[in-house]
Amino acid sequence: MMLRIGGAPISWGVCEIPGWGSWPAYERVLDEIAAAGFEGTELGPWGFLPADPGRLGAELNRRGLAVASGFVPLDLKNPEDAPTSEARIRQTAAMLQRLGAHHILLSDAGDPVREQIAGRPELTRMHGLTADEWPGYLERLQRLARLSLDEYGLVPCFHPEAGIYVENPDEIAKLMDGTEPSLVRLCLDTGQIAFGGGDPLAMMERYHGRLSYIHLKDIDLPRLRGLLAEGCTYVETAKQDVFVEPGRGSLDLPAFLRMIQAIGYNGWIVAEQDRVWRPEIDTLGSAYRSRQYLRRYVGV
Repeated sequence: MMLRIGGAPISWGVCEIPGWGSWPAYERVLDEIAAAGFEGTELGPWGFLPADPGRLGAELNRRGLAVASGFVPLDLKNPEDAPTSEARIRQTAAMLQRLGAHHILLSDAGDPVREQIAGRPELTRMHGLTADEWPGYLERLQRLARLSLDEYGLVPCFHPEAGIYVENPDEIAKLMDGTEPSLVRLCLDTGQIAFGGGDPLAMMERYHGRLSYIHLKDIDLPRLRGLLAEGCTYVETAKQDVFVEPGRGSLDLPAFLRMIQAIGYNGWIVAEQDRVWRPEIDTLGSAYRSRQYLRRYVGV
């Protein structure tokens, strides 16, 4: 697979988290992703894009866009949710397969406990999965990953993020060490890793052999730390614009991009800016600048 650059609906405020905010029309989002020069998009929350694959395929083809992947939040902590989790996987995987995608992003759905302490490693380490819970959690994840791979031909990539039970570096290590490398790959999200108290460069160095998908974000860490000190949740920090355009935050994204080129990474890099949509935001201009940033540093 060649290196490909995508945009994602989250940069237009399209997020599945309750209370996040309103969404613009999907037609506008797809139009602007294409106009900014991106090659593809993600599905976003189920129901944002048309659920009929024929209709969605026509919308994408008209704009010259591919589907890079789809994100599926799963209640992996709760064994009783297994049938619902499987149904969600099948729903999204069937769509991705029909549209020619190669990856599916799996993640934890989180809960109110973790949502309240997101971004505070000293607390997430205290209020995480217990030693008795980890084996079942990993078994359920691997079963769903196997389903995605064997029945739909999709590469399962786990996506650590804020507000879930795999957020801080210790939790990511437990998940990576406890799953089959050939089965569970890594979606490395630079902004989410930093939000959870990790270092994206160190994460890349440690797990580059498991890397199959990248979300490129930047984040204003001093602003984040100030908001977290005030007790803000992940959603509240996003509403305060802690995620910024690439090159305008605290992360050393040029070094990160040099590193992925050095390891010969070929796959999707999807630019994201987790934010709440407001009508006055110049989403097209922001998307264009993000696309140009990636063109400057990776050459495509």
